[in-house]
Amino acid sequence: MEEGSTVSTSTAPAEGGAHVGCCHYQRRSKFVTPCCNKVYTCRFCHDENESHPVNRKDVTELVCTSCNTRQKVQARCEKCNLSFGKYTCLECKLFDDEDKKQYHCDGCGICRIGGRDKFFHCEKCNMCLPIKLLNKHKCVENVSRGNCPVCLEDIHTSRMPCHIPDCGHLLHRNCFEELLTFGHYACPICQTSLLDMSKLWKYFDEEIKNTPMPEEFLNFKAEILCKDCHKESTVTFHVVALKCANCGSYNTCRIKGSPFSMDAARGNSSRDDQLPGPSTSASLSLPRALTLASAASASASSSASTSASSSSVPDAAASSATASSTPVSLSPSLENSAPKNPPPSSSTASSE
Repeated sequence: MEEGSTVSTSTAPAEGGAHVGCCHYQRRSKFVTPCCNKVYTCRFCHDENESHPVNRKDVTELVCTSCNTRQKVQARCEKCNLSFGKYTCLECKLFDDEDKKQYHCDGCGICRIGGRDKFFHCEKCNMCLPIKLLNKHKCVENVSRGNCPVCLEDIHTSRMPCHIPDCGHLLHRNCFEELLTFGHYACPICQTSLLDMSKLWKYFDEEIKNTPMPEEFLNFKAEILCKDCHKESTVTFHVVALKCANCGSYNTCRIKGSPFSMDAARGNSSRDDQLPGPSTSASLSLPRALTLASAASASASSSASTSASSSSVPDAAASSATASSTPVSLSPSLENSAPKNPPPSSSTASSE
């Protein structure tokens, strides 16, 4: 059999039905690692016990678990003819008795699980994507050949599925779910919204409506950049959040200095002296925005003598790095408007 081929072989159960292999793979062979000349069942067992990683494609020798014969990498033992795994890929040096619908992708250069019929290889993204995204996804060149922006672990060879947001940047699904848990709904790379935020934007509309600004600040404007539509606009300033004039998103940040009064602008006064606060633009996370909403409500009631409803902040926001240190309970209205986790089907094929 030529090295580099992928075959499927039928193997009888282990004698007595005993488990073979390790906690990562069911197989009947062990690798002789070229880096330290030690014997391990798989690369993960090696990496968990050594201070350096092993490249399984560099492995040239293995040991049969039945007769302990040390030999070159091949599908069957040269002494006892034992098959090392029902699924065998000699290019990846992969053996596995468990059926995970494994297949070798030449484009990715590795084996993946989930079934070849359910995924396609995008040449520009350079990775396997769900077949339902064929001609329906945003291509980002070599998107998987980097690390997850949350945990900083490799994406291309990860055994964990990756979430595919509309912006096209990948992150591990469990990392994506943790972001949502802590109230972060923007892509860590480009800051585009990860989910449909329309219900939360309506909540902000109501919050701003019920939280009037003091009279002396009613005519203030702010120049903003929307991180969803990537357009600039000049909008009425509000301490709770700033709404994009083009797409209606609140995923925005201030640009070009501090908010300014239109009356002062016509008189050519300095913008930086108009409103207290930093003149530099800063990205506003949703937990921080919700916290400011609560503070703005109390401030507006005191300054303008108006009756304004206060905002509630999710409990998760209290543990966020950008949230207030004082936890506030989640209100029913905000709970109903919080984005929901998308179905697992919007994930990449996992590496084997």
